[in-house]
Amino acid sequence: MSVGEASEPFAAVPHEEWLLRLNFNPEHIDNGKVVASAISLTDLKSRGYSVDRERHIDITIIADRARDQAANKPEKRQAPFLSKFECGPVCGEVDTEGKAAFLVEASPVAETETLRANPAHAHIKSAIHRGDAGLRQLRILLLPHLQRLIALEDYVRAASNDDEAALAKVSGNDAAPQPDKASDNQI
Repeated sequence: MSVGEASEPFAAVPHEEWLLRLNFNPEHIDNGKVVASAISLTDLKSRGYSVDRERHIDITIIADRARDQAANKPEKRQAPFLSKFECGPVCGEVDTEGKAAFLVEASPVAETETLRANPAHAHIKSAIHRGDAGLRQLRILLLPHLQRLIALEDYVRAASNDDEAALAKVSGNDAAPQPDKASDNQI
């Protein structure tokens, strides 16, 4: 178990959930598309390719992570984007032999002295042990799922609008949503 991970066993993420992956332009994105090198073979093999479960996310955790990671490589991490994709289609991917390609497991991160808790953390891993060639094939299977990119700033703005609309509804204020407010299906 790595530092900061919760000690509970990993559980499969429900297929109907949406996942988010932080990517940076130009490090992970070229001509508006996530590139294969953005997916580490080591992550697919052992650690897991880190994602966040949208249903459980505190958007400030992602915003803070983006700020901190950009500070480490400012020339390569100029603009943060989120890939938004469904868990079910990823879990439905199969390799060339017809075997399940991926496991998507919840892996909440526990709070430490230097790290905030992140109950939304999950990871994507190879469903079975594979060599580097097999992992490269998996990377190609995962890549199309990451192509729906949303600028982090736009996602945060839409999440803030959603929070304001929910607060207005709870408080009894029937104010109409703002015309530029994006729905969950558009984000």
